[in-house]
Amino acid sequence: MTNPCVNNSSLSSDALHNIEIIGYRYVILTICIFGIVCNILNLCVLLNRRLKESPYTYLTGLALADMLTLMCISPFTITRGDYIHHENIFYKFQKFEIIYMQMANYFGHVSIMITLALTIERYLFTTYPLKVQSFCKSRYARNVIVIILIICGIIDIPRFTSDYIISKMNSSHLFDSNNCSTYPFIIENSINRNHTGQCYCIIVRTHASFNRFQDIYYYCIFVLYQILPFIILLYLNLKLIQRVQRSNRFTLSELVSNQQQTSLTGTPTNHFIQRKRIRDEQRLTKTLASIVLVFLICNTFTIISYPNLVIKLTEKKYPFYYTVGFRIQKLITNIMLMLNYSINFFFYCAFNQKFLKTLKLTFRCCIQKQHHYHRIFFSSSSSSSSAKHLSKLNSRNHSFNSFKEEAIKKTNNKRKKQNYTDNTMICDKRLKSNKIVTKMVPVDKQKKKDDSMSTGNSNRQTSL
Repeated sequence: MTNPCVNNSSLSSDALHNIEIIGYRYVILTICIFGIVCNILNLCVLLNRRLKESPYTYLTGLALADMLTLMCISPFTITRGDYIHHENIFYKFQKFEIIYMQMANYFGHVSIMITLALTIERYLFTTYPLKVQSFCKSRYARNVIVIILIICGIIDIPRFTSDYIISKMNSSHLFDSNNCSTYPFIIENSINRNHTGQCYCIIVRTHASFNRFQDIYYYCIFVLYQILPFIILLYLNLKLIQRVQRSNRFTLSELVSNQQQTSLTGTPTNHFIQRKRIRDEQRLTKTLASIVLVFLICNTFTIISYPNLVIKLTEKKYPFYYTVGFRIQKLITNIMLMLNYSINFFFYCAFNQKFLKTLKLTFRCCIQKQHHYHRIFFSSSSSSSSAKHLSKLNSRNHSFNSFKEEAIKKTNNKRKKQNYTDNTMICDKRLKSNKIVTKMVPVDKQKKKDDSMSTGNSNRQTSL
């Protein structure tokens, strides 16, 4: 069924629109989600303390820029994927698109410049290692990334203020879709019910003050962010690949000589650390070369899909190419760009053993932390349940102990009273016995005196 809102609509134009819907709704959106996850993994690994060299600082900035680019492009897939047929919601999304699409372009430009800076740094390091070694540090890399962010932001400011949108709506037999920036559709829902059933689209226009400089500005942007980086990266990448091949031959011959020396002497050489460092540098260079190679392939589609260039090349011989064939070309270009922002993770894993080891270590730490938190959670839950049970038992024991203490106190009081009475009775008896003893003592003394006197007299008589 043809779209009544499109002028000269046919089955071929509707089939073309269906291809665009599949591309934006399913393919590009899936790549965006996949790329965001991969770049999050990149950031989790690259922010590790083990990867503190300057190339990894550039790769961290690259992963962050790629992730933000994909996040800003994701809403674009919703509007181009023909999800929304509500007039007001579609208008708000398109109004917001002026911001998030320009942000996507900004972070895409930052990604290009970081790739260029990393390639230049690697080339200088492999060519002049002694002269450039003091500058190839993470601190300088962070400063370069900040400078790139500022310069790209200043250059891209006009893109945020140059365009504005207007809506176009009419009945199907009066609607003209020639100057529509979005694909026209029939309004199914709207705040104003009178608009339901009418054809609707959005037109993007440029402010009159910017019209005079628009072509010059976009040509400068095209040369600065596409042509120059493409040429520089192509040249430097070829040089880096040659250096990698030479270093592979050098390390292979060095390895053979070291093995021969160890077989003769029985002791390993002292160049093991140096060879390990050279291998790490080679892996970094291979990783960068693969990233740049994919960038060049994807950027080729971007260069040949520049709108002004396509119009000038096709307007005479193929006048309808821009309205028909260029739509598929633009869709393929967008898919290639999204892949370029998404697949660096696999190159890191394939060519950089240090990155792969750090990734495994990060996953192990995450799994161990998860198991640790899992144990803490279950121990806390079991301890909470046991604490409740213990609190109940403690309350019961407390009530029982209080009752027991009261009973013990009562028995102790009774015992104290009984002991007191017993003690008083004993004391009375002792007092009575003492009185009797004191009364009896003088009589005994008198008897003793009498006895002594009588014995004395008898002794005297016998002596006479």
